[in-house]
Amino acid sequence: MVKLINAPYAKQQDTTGQSLVTICLGTQAHTIAKHFNEMGKSAVEIELENTLGEQGKSYPCVVVDSEILDNIERYRIAPKNTQSIRLIQANNGIALSNETLERIYLNIVQTTSAENVIYCNEAGEVLGDVSRYIQRLRNGETYHGEIKSICEPIRDNHQPYTEKRKENGIEGLFRVIPKLDKDTGEMMDKCEWLADCVDVVGIGLSDSDYFSMLSFQAQGKPEPVLIALPWADIGERTGWQLLKQNGLRITNSQRLKPHLADFLQDTQNKPIYQIVNETGWQSDFNAYVLPSGEVLGKPDRPIYFNSKSATNTGYQAKGALSDWQREIGQYLRGNHSMMLGVACSLSAPLIGLIGAESFGVHLFGKSSAGKTTIANIVSSIYGEPDLIRLSWNGTSLGLINEAAARNDGFIPLDEIGQGASKKHVEQTAYALFNGVGKIQGAKDGGNRELNRWRILAFSTGEQDLELYLKQDNIKTNAGQLVRLLNIPITPASTFYHFGNGKAHADHLNAMTRRYYGTMGRAWIEWLLENKSAVTVEYERLSEQWQAMLPNDASSQVKRVAGRFAILETALQLAAHLTGWETSENKTALLHGFNEWINEYGLHSREEKQIIEQVNGWLLRNGARFLDFPFNPNQKEPNDTAGYRQLADSKELQESDKYWVFPQVYVQDVIKGFNEKQANEILFGAGMLIQGKERGRKYLNRLPKTISGGKTIRCYVLEILNEDEESEEIE
Repeated sequence: MVKLINAPYAKQQDTTGQSLVTICLGTQAHTIAKHFNEMGKSAVEIELENTLGEQGKSYPCVVVDSEILDNIERYRIAPKNTQSIRLIQANNGIALSNETLERIYLNIVQTTSAENVIYCNEAGEVLGDVSRYIQRLRNGETYHGEIKSICEPIRDNHQPYTEKRKENGIEGLFRVIPKLDKDTGEMMDKCEWLADCVDVVGIGLSDSDYFSMLSFQAQGKPEPVLIALPWADIGERTGWQLLKQNGLRITNSQRLKPHLADFLQDTQNKPIYQIVNETGWQSDFNAYVLPSGEVLGKPDRPIYFNSKSATNTGYQAKGALSDWQREIGQYLRGNHSMMLGVACSLSAPLIGLIGAESFGVHLFGKSSAGKTTIANIVSSIYGEPDLIRLSWNGTSLGLINEAAARNDGFIPLDEIGQGASKKHVEQTAYALFNGVGKIQGAKDGGNRELNRWRILAFSTGEQDLELYLKQDNIKTNAGQLVRLLNIPITPASTFYHFGNGKAHADHLNAMTRRYYGTMGRAWIEWLLENKSAVTVEYERLSEQWQAMLPNDASSQVKRVAGRFAILETALQLAAHLTGWETSENKTALLHGFNEWINEYGLHSREEKQIIEQVNGWLLRNGARFLDFPFNPNQKEPNDTAGYRQLADSKELQESDKYWVFPQVYVQDVIKGFNEKQANEILFGAGMLIQGKERGRKYLNRLPKTISGGKTIRCYVLEILNEDEESEEIE
C-alpha cells in the first residue's frame, strides 16, 4: 500500500475527528485559507457548526492547491477519523470540473470516515450538501460522469424565479411567476419589475465585512457603475438608499423588495474582489490605488476602493507623459525650489515602501517669489492642480479625513495664513503628521476602526510656520519643525527662452492646467516593477547624507537628513522620467537642506528656543528687578522678579547678573520647558551660573548685602550677547 502524503495543515487538525475540517481547493487555496484563518468564525461557519456539530478549538484550513489536485490520489487531505468536512472552492471564481470533484469525493471516501460534507464558495456560503452522495459512494454505488456542477443551480421552470428580460418595451430585472393557462394548458409568465438591469459580478471581502459587487448602467453615465453593497445592508433601508444614490432604479413595492434582495446576494460562482478603504499600496505592494479609485498594478485579485476623497475627480490624466516632460519638466532644471517641490511630490509613494514616517515641506517667501507656480507644478504630477489642492482653511477633521483618503499619497496645501486661524493651523500641522486618527465610538458599541495614513505634504506661505504661530504666542515644538520643514523659497533664475521670470512662470502655470496626471502614474507604475531598487537606493543615499553631517549635529538634524535622503531617492530613481542629471538633483536638494539648516540650526531646536526665550525675557523684564548697588531713586516694582547685580569693573564683574526668584524662574522665565532640560542648556550656553551648595546644583544664595541678612536662594542668569550666541551656533 502506498503511503499517503499529508496535504499542508492536514496533520494539524483535531486528532479526535470531532471538529469540522475546512479544506480550500484550487489555484487560490493558500490565499483563501489565509483569509479564513485570520477572520475568525463567521456567521456562516457558526451556522455550519450548529448543523454539523461543535467545532470547538479553531484549526487551520487544509490547503489543496492545483498541484495537489492533479495528484489528489497520493494525498491525505483530512485525518482518517474526521466526521465533518467543509470544502471551499478557491479557484478564482471558476467552478472545479466534475472530474476533479469526483476525485476529491473518492479521496474523502477512501481516506476518511466523514459522513457530513458541505461544498462552499470563497465566502463560505453553502453551495451544496454532498453528504448523501458520499454515502452512496461508500455503499459501492458508482456515478462516474453523472455529477452535476454544484455551482450551477438547476431551475425548476414551474417555480418563480428572477431574471433580466424585456417586457412591454421595458428592460430590467423581473420577478417571473410561471402560471398554467387553464384554457390552453400552456405555461404563461407573470412578470413584475424589480429594478433596472443589474448584474452580481463578484463577492467583495474586506477585513471585516462581505459585499455583493454590482454592475449596472446608470442613466446619463457613459460607463457602467460598479458598487460594493454590504451584505448587512441588503434588504435594509441603507442598502436601498445606496443603490438609488448610485443611479439604480428599484421597485417601491415592499412585497417585491425581498425578491430583489435575494437576487442581489446571489454570489455563487463569482470572482472575489478585495474591498479597501485606503488608497496607496495594496496586495503586498503589487498594486496602488489612487484617490479616484483607479488601480495601478497587478493585484492578486480585483481591488475595489470603497471610500471617497473630496477631490477624487481631480485625479485624472490629461495629455501624454511626453507633453508634461516637454512643456513643464525640462523648464524646471536649474531652479532649486521647483526641483525640491517635484522631489516632494514624487517621494509620496516611497513613504510606505521604505516604512518611513509622514513629513512635509513648507516653502515660504514673499508673494512674488513663485510659490503658486511651484504648487501648480507639484500638483500636476498626480492630477488637475486646482482640484487636488487643499486649503489650510479646512477643518482639522476634514484635512485628517483627506489624509486618510490619500494614504501613501501627496497632499498640496495652499498658502498658510489666508483666513485660517493660527491655532487651527497649529492643531492641523500636528495631527496631519501623526498618522492616526482619534478613537471614536461606534453606534453599535465599541469603537470605530482607526483611520491611519502615510502622507507627504507640500505647503506654501509668506512666513515660516514658527514665526506665523508666534504672532499669537503659540510655541512650535521641535517635533513639528522636523516634520514640516520650513525652507525659504529660492526664486527661479533659469528662464530658458522665456526671457524673464514672469513669462517663465506664466508658461508653466498654463501648461500645468493642460497636461497633468501622467507623470505620477508613470512613476508609480515604474515603482511597481522596481520595488526592490527603492530600498537599496534609499539606504545608499541615507548613508551619504548622514556622513555629510558634522559630529555634533543634533538627532533632529539627522532625522531631517534622512528625509532629504528620501527626496533624493525619488529624484534619482525618476531621472528617466524627468530627464534631470544626477548631479543637478543632488545640488538642488543640498541647496534646500542648507537653507533649512540656516533656519533651524545644527543643534537641538529646544536649545535655540530656550536661549532665545530666556534672553528675550531678561531684556523685556529688566524693570522687574531691583538694582544692586541700590539706587535710591529706583521705585520698587509691583511684581518683583529678583535683583540685578550691576556690572562692576572693580570686582571684575563684566556683565549684569540677574538673581531670579525660583518661582518666577519656573513659571515665567522658562515657561513651557522642562526645568532640568532648561537648566542644562542654559548652563552649557554660559547663561546660568552653577550653584555651590550640595543638592542645589543651579541655586545660589543671594549675598547678604543684598538680602539684608536673610537666606534667599535664586537662579543667577546672564544675558547672552549676539556675538557669543552666533559663535556658539557656529
